[in-house]
Amino acid sequence: MFGFANALLLALFAAAAADLILAWRRTGALRPALTALWGGEHLLFGPWGESARLRLGQGAFCAGLALYEFTVVFCNSMAREQWPWLQEQLAPVLDALMYLCFFAKILLGTRYTWRSLGTAGCLYFIARWVYFNGQNIWFLGLAVVLLAAKDVPLRRAMKAFLGSGVPALALVEALHFAGIVAPGAISERDGSFRLMFGYGHPNTFGGVVLGLVMAWVLLRSAALRWWELAAVAGVGVFLLVGPASRSAALCMLLLAVLLAAAKLLRGRPAPRGAAGACAALTPLTAAFSLILPLFVVKVGPWANEIGPAWLRRLDELLTCRISLAWAAYRMYDVKIAGQMLMDWPVIDNIFVYLLYQFGPVLLGLALLLLTAALYGCARRGRWQAVACLLAMLAYGYMETQVLHVTSNPALLLLCGAVFALPPSQWEFER
Repeated sequence: MFGFANALLLALFAAAAADLILAWRRTGALRPALTALWGGEHLLFGPWGESARLRLGQGAFCAGLALYEFTVVFCNSMAREQWPWLQEQLAPVLDALMYLCFFAKILLGTRYTWRSLGTAGCLYFIARWVYFNGQNIWFLGLAVVLLAAKDVPLRRAMKAFLGSGVPALALVEALHFAGIVAPGAISERDGSFRLMFGYGHPNTFGGVVLGLVMAWVLLRSAALRWWELAAVAGVGVFLLVGPASRSAALCMLLLAVLLAAAKLLRGRPAPRGAAGACAALTPLTAAFSLILPLFVVKVGPWANEIGPAWLRRLDELLTCRISLAWAAYRMYDVKIAGQMLMDWPVIDNIFVYLLYQFGPVLLGLALLLLTAALYGCARRGRWQAVACLLAMLAYGYMETQVLHVTSNPALLLLCGAVFALPPSQWEFER
């Protein structure tokens, strides 16, 4: 990943230089060339084969996204314990192919203005910078996916996502219930091999299912019907009583409620005030996440209980997310570009996690991108997208898996904000 991150950054600089040379030759003067590059969308390295490059670029992105989904859903299931070669041999090959697809899409199959490329390039540089300190490969992979997602219609991306993820999950479940990849009693809660559904932890399975349901919602451009909303709620109940993946179950039920509200709104664009109130949920949730652990008081004979009582009950509902953040406050110092985290405490709140793993600069940028995405979707009346983003916000309060496209395909809705595009161009329908 060190080599790939550096190669992509250098390639973007080389593309910018080639852009300048070609535009200068075409216009015969520097200032008109810079003006054209700053405001006009164009392919890098010249306009040759534009229609074919755009078409092949979309295919390359969808192939890379499908490889991403298969690698996470199948190769990271309990099949890796039954067949170690999945992680040791197959997964590295699939990762290399995936990043080659994204690399080709970014450099050869995407139109940019220098304004949008500069904005996204700065964000990628920060992602690369904090990766060197925190060593979180998933976050750098997410940054690459968002760079490559430009000019790819959201519906086409979701078809590739579901076309890979659904068969991969079905294969895992078939192998699991056949007893071939069933976890052992050591890694299985209560020793019940069916409880994890082929994964080493209930929240892993819950995240995979949540991601597939969210992708299906994003694929639907029309409002969901009531029986479909009931099906979403039913999946949430199943996650709660089956694998007991509480975080995914709560977010699935929340998603069903939000989708019902979206159906009632009938695609009406929100006025500025309502859209602003919707977007404000992002900084409010972040403030709630970062401030609430400050009120924790350890009580009991061995100071192993939380006070006050209302905070203890809330912490139990959120499966100790508040007390784990309290422990992190006492274990780590905030560093500007992040740091590697220890195995304990496990920080499952994405806002606290971003603060310590990647630093306050990236935390602020993440909040800005999500706030912009919520505002833009609400202003356009894309209420199903707003529902997915709000469910993502709630999921991030309880799981860092929100950084994985597999668990959270709604991350692709941030692509337009990453490139500082107007909301009307975010889903690249054209």
